[in-house]
Amino acid sequence: MSAVARLTVRLVVVALAVSFASFSLLSAAPGDPAAAKAGFSATPERVAEIRSELGLDDPFLVRYGDWLAGVVQGNFGTSVLNQQPASKLIGDAMPHTVELMILAQIIALGVAIPAGVYSAQRPNGWFDRLAGAVSFGMLATPPFVLGIYLAFVFAVRLDWLPAVATDLPGLLEDPVENLRQMILPALTLASGMVAIYVRLLRTDLIETLQQDFVLMAQSRGYSRRRVLWRHAFRPSAFSLLTATGLTTAGLLGGALIAETLFAVPGVGRLAVTAIFTEDYDVVMGVVLLLSVAFVVTNFVVDALYTVLDPRVRHGSR
Repeated sequence: MSAVARLTVRLVVVALAVSFASFSLLSAAPGDPAAAKAGFSATPERVAEIRSELGLDDPFLVRYGDWLAGVVQGNFGTSVLNQQPASKLIGDAMPHTVELMILAQIIALGVAIPAGVYSAQRPNGWFDRLAGAVSFGMLATPPFVLGIYLAFVFAVRLDWLPAVATDLPGLLEDPVENLRQMILPALTLASGMVAIYVRLLRTDLIETLQQDFVLMAQSRGYSRRRVLWRHAFRPSAFSLLTATGLTTAGLLGGALIAETLFAVPGVGRLAVTAIFTEDYDVVMGVVLLLSVAFVVTNFVVDALYTVLDPRVRHGSR
């Protein structure tokens, strides 16, 4: 079976499993989307009429089948809150979330790779001990706590950056203002990833530097920089690459904390709002997006393994 065929099968299986489980949980959740759409002053008759219009009186499997049939045709349902297609709401919010994810990964990798490499070259040195202490501190700090602290310091005390992303412009429209409003949410997301990346890269690189092929490269008189980056870094980056792929997929879920805290109009904030307003079509659309993104990200990571080490193509390590 080709790689594309395997990816397609995995996408279908994961999407069906996740969507069925999510649909079941939402159906069993308290609340009534029809009542939420009708409003507080609606009569029971009006609520019953809306329930019939939305098909909420149909059996569970019928409702799930209708939703699945709509998804196959590109129809993710309609938001009961503002009567807009769920796909449009998610599509409008997605660019902000993607930008936030990319910015967070750039910050995390930009800090973690130099720190991990320097720590590995001088294990148990002052920088290594400092990086270890900071990493454990960052891992122990919940993202929402760090986000509040960053907002207090840089927005309230220093007044350097905005505390909320009000009237967030597009990146191409006004890159300076866009980055000013996105930097604090990105730092909030990147903090935990930096700690993980530093420790993984440090550990793997220390082990690789003891391998025979690295020692042979050193004996040939190659410069320290060439030995480190050309011979040792690539085979040491497998764990880092795996962690990057897993955290990238998880960022779609983790973004809801940063987006809610800093009022970023992304998919995470959209999902939180949809949950509280019982806008289940929007919730299901976001859940389906998360499951597809997770599978695709892992497929990309598997493909990148062959770039780091061609031996993977031939099934040997």
